[in-house]
Amino acid sequence: MKFFHIGDLHLGKKVYDFSMIDDQKYILIQILEKAEEEKIDGILISGDIYDKGVPPVEAVRLLDWFLTELSKLKIAIFMIAGNHDSAHRLDFGSRLFQENQIHICGSYDGSLKSIVLQDEFGEIEVFLLPFIKPALVSPFFTEEITSYQKAMELVLQEYPRKKERRNILLAHQFVTWHGEAEQSDSETKSLGGVDEIDASVFFDFDYVALGHLHRPQKIGRETIRYAGSPLAYSFSEISGKKAITKIEFKEKEDIQINPLLLSPKRPLREIKGPLEGLLKAAKAEGGSEDYIRGILTDATALNDPLGQLRVFYPNLMSLEVETRTYEEREFSYSAEDTSPKELFELFFERQNQKEMDDLQKQAVKKVWEELGDEME
Repeated sequence: MKFFHIGDLHLGKKVYDFSMIDDQKYILIQILEKAEEEKIDGILISGDIYDKGVPPVEAVRLLDWFLTELSKLKIAIFMIAGNHDSAHRLDFGSRLFQENQIHICGSYDGSLKSIVLQDEFGEIEVFLLPFIKPALVSPFFTEEITSYQKAMELVLQEYPRKKERRNILLAHQFVTWHGEAEQSDSETKSLGGVDEIDASVFFDFDYVALGHLHRPQKIGRETIRYAGSPLAYSFSEISGKKAITKIEFKEKEDIQINPLLLSPKRPLREIKGPLEGLLKAAKAEGGSEDYIRGILTDATALNDPLGQLRVFYPNLMSLEVETRTYEEREFSYSAEDTSPKELFELFFERQNQKEMDDLQKQAVKKVWEELGDEME
C-alpha cells in the first residue's frame, strides 16, 4: 500500500503581505499529478492545513477543491489539525466525509481515532492524533499533566497497538531526538523548549507522519519523519528542497521511503550587492517574478532603491541594508596635538566603520572653514 505524507500547507498564508494562494494551488496541482502518476492509495496530511484559525474564504475553497480532486482519484485521505488550525472548524462535516474515505480529526476528545485498512500483506491501522497540549489532555486523565511529553505518553498508552498490524500515526507536535531538530523562521518557538516531545515515545509505531517543522527530516529513526511544508515560507528555508514523502508498505517492517521533489511557481531567493550591480544583473536577467529578498551593500544613501528594483522584481518582498562588522582599532591621541578636523575624521571612522573618502573630507573642510576654524 502506497501513501504520500505531506503537512504544513498553511493555506491562506501571507509572506511579507504577499498572498501565497496562487503558489499554493500550483503546488497542490503538482501533488495531485504525482499522486495519480504514482497510483497512491492514501495521503497523510499532518496538520496546519490553514495558516490561521479563521482562514480566508479563498483558503477554504482551495482545500475543498484539493480534497474533492483527491476523492475523484479514489485516494483515501487522513488529515489532522495542527496548532495553527481551528480544531472545531476542521472537524465540521467529518462524519459525512468518511463515506468518501476522507478521515479528518480536528480535536482530541479523550480517544485516539483510528481507521483499519486491508491489503495483500494484512491490516494497516492509521491513528489520527491532532495537536495536543497538557491543558487539552488533562480533563480526560486523573494524573497531573504538566508537560507535553507526559501528555503524549498518556494518550498513547491509553490505546495500545496490535503488534501484528502495521501501525501508522499522524501527529502534529515539536518532536526532537535528545533535544535536536532542525527548525526554520516559519515555526513558532516556545521559551525553553517546554513543548518538546522526545521521539522515543513513538517507537512502537511502524511509521510516524509528523507535522509542525517545515524542513523535511527524520527524527530519531528513518520512520519518524517530518514531511516539511510543500512551499518555503521564510527566507531561512531557501537552501532546502521541498518534497512529498512517498511511503510504500509491504510486509511488517518492510517500508520504502522516497522523496518526490516539488517545484514552486515562484521560488524564494536572495540577491546581494550594491544597488548599481543589482540593477545591472536584473537587466541582464530580464527581470523575474521570483520572491526576492534584497540585501544592499552600499555605504551611501540611495534614491528609492525599492522602487528601482521592483521595476525588474515586482515580487521583491524585503529590502535590507547589510550590517557591516568592523574590526575595532585603538585610537591614541592627545587633545592638544589633534586638530578638530582629525578628531572629526576619527569620529566618522568609528561611527561608520570606514574611513572618509576624498569628497567627504572636502565637504567637512568646507564646513569647518565656514565656521571659521583653522584647518591644516
